[in-house]
Order: sequence, then C-alpha cells, then structure tokens
Amino acid sequence: MISNTSVFDGYEDTRSLNALEVVLVPEPVDAAQLVDGTPSTAVHGLGEIFGVEFGLWEMTEGAMQDVEAEELFIVLAGRATVTVHAVNGFAEQVFDLVAGSVCHLREGMHTTWVVDQPLRKIYLAK
Repeated sequence: MISNTSVFDGYEDTRSLNALEVVLVPEPVDAAQLVDGTPSTAVHGLGEIFGVEFGLWEMTEGAMQDVEAEELFIVLAGRATVTVHAVNGFAEQVFDLVAGSVCHLREGMHTTWVVDQPLRKIYLAK
C-alpha cells in the first residue's frame, strides 16, 4: 500500500478531514456559463493520489453550463439535476443528484447543472 501523508497539507490530521466543514471560497459563475439565477462555485483541491487530482467542489442555487473533464464524484450534500447534452457523440442523459449519488462524467461532455439546494461533492479528476 502506498502511503501519502502530504495530501491534506495544512490540516492537523493528515489522513482525515470532515469534507462538510472545509470552508470554500465562492466565486460567481462566469457570464458565458450562466443559465439562470446567480450561482457561485467554489473549489478546494486536496491533492493528488495515484496520479489523479481530488478535491471538493460546491455550487449554490442556480443553473450553469459546462464542458466536463474526466471526473468521478460523490455528492456529499445538496440536490441538483445534471443534463448531458447530445454533443461530441454522447447521448442525452439526465442525472438527479442527491447526497450519496455517485456520478462519472466523461471528458468533453456538454452539461447543464441546475442546483436546487447547495451542492457539495468530492471529486477525482484527470
């Protein structure tokens, strides 16, 4: 087993943290991505393990569009709907996300995120 004790630099216990208590700094969604409302997003990278970046991401209520990176995530809190659009060879799909949802988005997917309750997720991304 590989030991990586530096992934949580800045935290007292380098092996564990409460992902719901980490303070994230929100920024307004870029006007080019904005669909509805005044959502903000925040990201806090936690490090890299096995060659993959991981961290926390959060979005407040509202809607935005995005083009995705290769990503696997688990929703920790909140409620949202993600629509994958029929672009770049991907079929249209709709995902209803709640705490506990596990989702895999593929690089190049065009998505629309509609957040009904502030959404926080932990992600692994290439």
